[in-house]
Amino acid sequence: MDSIVIIFILALSALLFIYLYYDRFKKEKKGKDLTSYIEGLKALLDGRDDEAFGKFREAVAEDSENIDAYVRIGNILRKYGKIDKALQVHKDLTIRHGLSPDAKRLILRALSEDFLALNDNASALSALRELISIGGDDRWAAERLLELYSRTGDWEAAFEMKERLVKSDGAKSKGALAVYKFLQGEKLYNEKEYHKARLLFKEAINLDAACIPAYIFIGDSYLAENREEDAVEFWKRLIKTVPEASHFVLGRLKRALFDLGKFGDIYTICNEILETSPKNLDARLTLAEYHYKKGEYGDAMDHLSVAIEDHPESYMPVLDLAKISLTVGDKKRLSDLINRLEHRREAVENEYHCTRCGYKSRTKKWQCPSCKAVDSFVI
Repeated sequence: MDSIVIIFILALSALLFIYLYYDRFKKEKKGKDLTSYIEGLKALLDGRDDEAFGKFREAVAEDSENIDAYVRIGNILRKYGKIDKALQVHKDLTIRHGLSPDAKRLILRALSEDFLALNDNASALSALRELISIGGDDRWAAERLLELYSRTGDWEAAFEMKERLVKSDGAKSKGALAVYKFLQGEKLYNEKEYHKARLLFKEAINLDAACIPAYIFIGDSYLAENREEDAVEFWKRLIKTVPEASHFVLGRLKRALFDLGKFGDIYTICNEILETSPKNLDARLTLAEYHYKKGEYGDAMDHLSVAIEDHPESYMPVLDLAKISLTVGDKKRLSDLINRLEHRREAVENEYHCTRCGYKSRTKKWQCPSCKAVDSFVI
């Protein structure tokens, strides 16, 4: 009899446990009300930020575990200039226990954007590195890190991050890395570490045979060490490899060759350029100058006339031809040239601008002084 009572009590207890567990399971299965959160997302997508902010606040009041809603509240605060408040919202989330990897990534991404908005580069770097260490959001974090390394001039780290991105894209060519290797070298060049700088410039050329600034600066570094012959050789290599980039070094070549007593070599160099690039304006102008200095005015005028026909937008050959016309006393041609100039558009010759921010420069830059974008300058 006692055994039967004991069995009955145990069975009753088991049934009670099952009932209680099932009831709790049923409540959990039912889930939390996500209406406010979903409405907030819809409002955010429609650009109704005020309404979205209110809905997300309702969502976290109903469910304090809704990390995404908290993050979005902070993001809206940042968007409207309340960066300190946004940072506080996101920082408060980091002290929570038991955060999933996805939640950690979400928070770290928001934090890094807060720090970037505050120009707190050190904290942004820390957050982005931690984000990459967790994994799962590598691309976004890597791109932000690359931008941040470029902004702070940490070219070695920028190169490594760009290399990571190139590999993730599955690109076989390493040409995109060359400019970052060059910028490593330029930093050493500015510190007058010419030999070390050249080693990096040559690495850049190995990555991309058409890395224009590497050739230019190798020559400049040799020139700084009074090694004109070596400088001339590298500038000539640039012209041979990328003829359309000759305008970067023709002026340098003229000065170096003059110092070496070899100014006549410029004639051969320019003709070689014109063989592969017949409309090369700088080569044509340089040849005209060469003939003018030798007193061969007719040959100089011929080259300038060709340049005017090939480059109707440029005022430089017109001005040079006007100078020669004045020298030889050809008043009629001089008058015609002045009239021609009046019809030419007013523009600065060879003015470069940054494709990202519009910053303008008379010389090509490989990092924008304004927005710090890399290799963004075009004519």
